[in-house]
Amino acid sequence: MNVTEVMNLPEAQEDAETLVLLREMNRKLEHIEGAVDALERRVEGVAELREDLWPMVRGASHALSRKLDELDQRGALAFAREGLAVIERVATSFDEDDVRLLGDNVVSILQTVRNLTQPEVMAVADRAALALKETGDPPDRKLGLLRAMRDPEVRRGMALLLTVLRELGAQRGNGSGAAEAVAAAV
Repeated sequence: MNVTEVMNLPEAQEDAETLVLLREMNRKLEHIEGAVDALERRVEGVAELREDLWPMVRGASHALSRKLDELDQRGALAFAREGLAVIERVATSFDEDDVRLLGDNVVSILQTVRNLTQPEVMAVADRAALALKETGDPPDRKLGLLRAMRDPEVRRGMALLLTVLRELGAQRGNGSGAAEAVAAAV
């Protein structure tokens, strides 16, 4: 029944119908009021939670900002950015087979790197690099080479070079594929 129908009812019937309508409206209003109260409590809870969490969020944000600024000042962020660029270049330069071969040989590669980075090897490499930078004109004739052979340091260097050459030759005789590839390239 709608409002127009209630208005057109006889007075006795109008009172009874109005009472039913008012009771129904009151019941629905109470339901709405309860829902609004529950909603207000939830909003208040969220507001309290925001008030409690906001100082922590702000503090964490400031701490993160300070740490990022510190990393940026030390160059760590630029280093990380360039490191990612290196990884990207490596990823685009090698295919799956290359990565699989790397994985198969990573232990021997790391052992070689460990051997190469020993202090005495690094010192020899450093001296060799300096010598390459400072190399003067080579001796013109065989006599100049013979004179250079009188120098004890030259003799020690030649002995070292001959030892390295002996090891390379021995590897080729053992059928090592890598040594054969190096020898074939030379």
